[in-house]
Amino acid sequence: MFVTPIIKSGPEINAFAFKTVNFASPMINSVLEILDSAPEMIDSGFHMVNCELETIISGVHMIIVKPSITISVLVAVFLRTEIIIDAIVAVFSMAI
Repeated sequence: MFVTPIIKSGPEINAFAFKTVNFASPMINSVLEILDSAPEMIDSGFHMVNCELETIISGVHMIIVKPSITISVLVAVFLRTEIIIDAIVAVFSMAI
């Protein structure tokens, strides 16, 4: 009873099927294009994550290295000061 008004004939079923396929084809193509580009997007995402990790590692390296650089500079300044003091003492020693 309910099927009769909806499906009237085989040609109508075929026409409906073709309309459905024609309507769905662009969406299917769109999905296929998205799936086709997915590996490139994933690769790009991994590249971005890799760059972020390199930045973090570089920052941590700077945190570790900066104090040793600062200490080296301070040691160099103190050594230079000691050399200058030694030179001054030597000059005064010669003068006496």
